[in-house]
Amino acid sequence: MKNNIWSGSFIIFGLVAFLFAGESDAQSKIISKTVKKVITPQITPAAPPKTNPTEEVTPEVTPPPPPPDYEIKTIKENKGLFGWGLNTDIGVNFLTGNGSLIGIRGDIIFSDPLKLGEKIGLAEDAFEYKIGLGYGSGNNFYTIPLLAEAVAYLKEGSLFGLDPFIGTGLIYNLSGTGPLSGGLGGQIYLGILNDFGFGSGKTGISLGFGSYKVAETYSANGVQLAVSQPIKL
Repeated sequence: MKNNIWSGSFIIFGLVAFLFAGESDAQSKIISKTVKKVITPQITPAAPPKTNPTEEVTPEVTPPPPPPDYEIKTIKENKGLFGWGLNTDIGVNFLTGNGSLIGIRGDIIFSDPLKLGEKIGLAEDAFEYKIGLGYGSGNNFYTIPLLAEAVAYLKEGSLFGLDPFIGTGLIYNLSGTGPLSGGLGGQIYLGILNDFGFGSGKTGISLGFGSYKVAETYSANGVQLAVSQPIKL
């Protein structure tokens, strides 16, 4: 009897242990699956950007920077020393022949309103006109002349690579030795332009024939060398 009781107890204990072991194993599997689902999320690969092989890529255009200060200063300086925008020149001349004379002059320069240069195949501003005053001193007289000239600037580099010009004009004595007024002379010349770096334009150097008269009493005429420098006021 006792043996049967103990045998039955062992059988019941074994079944209970087996059930507990199975339930524990099932719970471990459920926990493992849950943790895996929580810890290991699904990673979806990123889609590559869409490209159109026929689409042209327009480069970005950067606007140009503003002009530097020195360019602005240059524009202001082009208006002249006093900002008047007036074209002038100063010059000296030496005459020798029938008498001799050394003179100085200052001119106001006017551009050609008719633009004759363009009509004869030269530059639009090829012609200019000068009106000026001067002072000349000869061997035995002096003169204060009024000068009026027309100058034509030929094609650049057309004289052995130099920039030539030709000119002609009248010289009227306003006052001279005596004092005497009146007396009409003139001049004609051929010259070249050259930039000596003065910063106010090219210097004109000319050679020609000149004639100065003080009434009918004094005169000097002959070969004349002249140098002029433009200055904008």
